[in-house]
Amino acid sequence: MASGEHFPDFDGCRVVEKLRSGPVADLYRAIQQPLGRPVLIKALSSSILPSSPFAASLEREARLLAELRHPNVPQVHDFVRREDRMWLVLEHVEGFQLDELLESHGPLSAAAAAAIALELARALEHAHGHSIVHRDVRPKNVLVGAAGEVKLLNFAVATDERLPTAPELLDGQAKVAGPNYLSPEQILGEAPDPRSDLFSLGVLLYETLTGKRPFDGADPAATTRNIRQSAPAPLTRAAPDVPPGLERIVSRCLEKMPSDRFASASELALALENMLGEAAASPARAIVRALSQFGVTDEPAPESIHLELGASLRPAHVSVWPTIRGLLALAGLGALGAGVFWVLEARAPGAARPAAAQLELAPHNPAFLRVVADPWAHVVVDGQRVETTPFAKAIPLSAGTHYVRLEHPNAPPERRTLHVVAGESVLLDVKMQVAAAPPRPSASAPAAPVDDSP
Repeated sequence: MASGEHFPDFDGCRVVEKLRSGPVADLYRAIQQPLGRPVLIKALSSSILPSSPFAASLEREARLLAELRHPNVPQVHDFVRREDRMWLVLEHVEGFQLDELLESHGPLSAAAAAAIALELARALEHAHGHSIVHRDVRPKNVLVGAAGEVKLLNFAVATDERLPTAPELLDGQAKVAGPNYLSPEQILGEAPDPRSDLFSLGVLLYETLTGKRPFDGADPAATTRNIRQSAPAPLTRAAPDVPPGLERIVSRCLEKMPSDRFASASELALALENMLGEAAASPARAIVRALSQFGVTDEPAPESIHLELGASLRPAHVSVWPTIRGLLALAGLGALGAGVFWVLEARAPGAARPAAAQLELAPHNPAFLRVVADPWAHVVVDGQRVETTPFAKAIPLSAGTHYVRLEHPNAPPERRTLHVVAGESVLLDVKMQVAAAPPRPSASAPAAPVDDSP
């Protein structure tokens, strides 16, 4: 605290420092007396009266937060409204804003990034269950505690379907920060949708893993076009050590159509739990390990975190394949009735393979290839990796011969030669011969630590 600096008086709270000052609201760190409890105070600026629309937004945020009781959402301790002033008293966790952490120390390990995303997905699951859509999920609004806690902050622009009036932007933050984390439907001005929060969380997770946002352009207009029209650069191009399963989770979050994303935050949380395995029961351990490696916390780093990230959702998805295959089979029968046929030809082992031309990504009058691989596989067409199952989209192909290779880290590659004609739809359904996982160590034998550092 600067010598002689004067802070406003908040009943029962002693202000320690001003954390942020905005045109409408200020944020303070304080001690609540006589409990000695650290708190955050979010208060209207002295130039704003409680009768203004901005004050109504602050009160609305207080009411929304009061409905939520979740470890990943800050708790409201008090809300005070007077004739000339208004403020919120919020739970305070000692830690770091995620955007500042990324700016200072760079990307996080896959385990830590997945753990943070899991905690945020759980917060969104709780909020969506109360009909609340956050609408502003971004690193600036995520607090990472020194002990591994994760809090989703700033519900100032959140909506509640039971409250039809849209809130005012309390600090103009959405406009200042730009469209980088907005979903395509938000840019188009459509009604709030819980799956919009999942898109924003996908952008956040991509950035946490790579240090880069997936749709950033030269200016806000270019970024907006990219969000609406362009596919993100492959995540593993910037972070090659990210497990395939986590890459698929991010890709599904970033689908342009809400219906193509995870159906709910709970479904996303389940996918992340399966990715983290046993560590999902205590994501804080992976987060503390990353913070300790950055040297920003005095918390002791866990000696080992047993994360089988390479398993990449194998156990979780095997059981759903009979249903998926049945749906694809029904779709295929309909296609056959319309004159569409499947052509699958195995290339003989050791046979000479003609040199493949560069795959045309947007051919004129294409054929389409849909790949189903059990349990999953990278899809390589004519030497180019273009998709990863189980969430692979239809791959457009030019008419002619193409060479397909399916790759899995624990299985021999599967190769196919396809002859396709324009307008044709081809289904390739392959079971990968995945080697059995090694037996788990017995309780008496210590497990070898797995290094999840970046």
